[in-house]
Amino acid sequence: MGPRALLANWRSVAVLLAWGVLVGIALRTDAYGLTEEGAKALLLAWSIGDAVASAAFTLGAPDIRVVVFLPLGFLWPGQVLAAKILTMLIMAIAAIALYRWRRREDQDEAALLATGLLLIAPLTLDAINSLSTAPFLLAIFGAAASADRRLAAAQAPLGGWFFAQVLACAAAVSLHPAGLAYPAMLFYRWWRAAPDPRRHREYFLIATPLAVVLALAMRLGWPGAAWLQDPLSAAAMIVSGGRSDGPLSGAALLGGFALITATAVVAWHEHRRLLADLTGGSLLLGTLLGAVAADRSWALLLFALLLYGGIPWLLRACAPLAGRGLMVQRGWLWMILFIVCTLFMRTNKSAYEASHEKRLAADDQLISDFADGINSLRAAAGAGGEQAVKPIVVASSWPARTSIACRCDGLPLPPVAGDPPGQLAMMRGVAYVLLADSPDNRALAFNFAQLGAQIEVLAREPGGVLLQLQPRRPTL
Repeated sequence: MGPRALLANWRSVAVLLAWGVLVGIALRTDAYGLTEEGAKALLLAWSIGDAVASAAFTLGAPDIRVVVFLPLGFLWPGQVLAAKILTMLIMAIAAIALYRWRRREDQDEAALLATGLLLIAPLTLDAINSLSTAPFLLAIFGAAASADRRLAAAQAPLGGWFFAQVLACAAAVSLHPAGLAYPAMLFYRWWRAAPDPRRHREYFLIATPLAVVLALAMRLGWPGAAWLQDPLSAAAMIVSGGRSDGPLSGAALLGGFALITATAVVAWHEHRRLLADLTGGSLLLGTLLGAVAADRSWALLLFALLLYGGIPWLLRACAPLAGRGLMVQRGWLWMILFIVCTLFMRTNKSAYEASHEKRLAADDQLISDFADGINSLRAAAGAGGEQAVKPIVVASSWPARTSIACRCDGLPLPPVAGDPPGQLAMMRGVAYVLLADSPDNRALAFNFAQLGAQIEVLAREPGGVLLQLQPRRPTL
């Protein structure tokens, strides 16, 4: 959508501005609640802007978000809020693209309702606050159909839109396993297309899988993906929003099951219409492929598929009610919208109160305690006229998030050694360890426990444990 189109549709601009103001008020201003991969991309952008050692050497290659965050490294280094505002703008672009995609089929009402519910969903606010992959995936999927039409209308088949689609394939794949849906749909459409010497079909058939392989090779797959998670818990977050430290209630899990069931029915009934273009096909296939890593990003894709596939189906099914009165024709829809919006409002209010009161998840609380201790050491050194505290190196289950919170050097946890002395040798130069309470860390925790006086437990939280290695530094 160009500037002239936006100005002509001033109502949409006003709605988006109002949404942006409300979301901006609800944003967390601290450095907590981030996803590890989002924090990694932001940290690398800052390191490039400051011309310091690249975080990619210690934390691994980030996804495409580092390119989006790169201007922030030069303009607002160290400002997490700037990254959240930029993610909010990406979400607005995704909403505009999805609205325009659905509106092309003369379904203005369905497009408006679906976009409005997507924007006010608690999971959307959480995706912005956490720098999630979901807004970026939705933006790529939403623009897919438009890019395909522009490529078909282009006189030069190997012009900018060809390379834009190939790069979008690599970008989508780098974000999440659900991103494989876009290159898969693109490859399938070109495979089924009739050979045309003017369209250079074979170039697409070569470039698309090549972009996917290169993206996966650069990132070594999806290092931050949560494989084989419970999809019911992820779907329940569509209404409950955010992360929950404790187990979800039976009502929440029942709601997640209802949402997955409703989406499955919509996908089965509407699959021909959805597969008719790249955007619909990417949403459908992305939801299926992303189920192997059913996290919050996948849940937002699931909700988008339910909205943009289900609402048009409902309105078409109720078309015979036209002429029987406004309450008969749309009264049921108003009641559903009232209930859903009320649920979303309550969840968003709770999220705002949690942010205002600085309530943190268990892992963020552990990181916050460590950051407070480091800041106290720095303040004491400055007040006593001493030299600045030496650079602190911490090995963490969340190295990027820890680095951002404490402004120190964060490293990933080391591999498990064969014996405790070998484990200690691996920790040379590391002063502190943040160890998550996870089954994957049990062997590492056992080695640390055998070190006795050579390691000290400074804090124990529900999210994990903070350890200090000898030689002793000032205690946090």
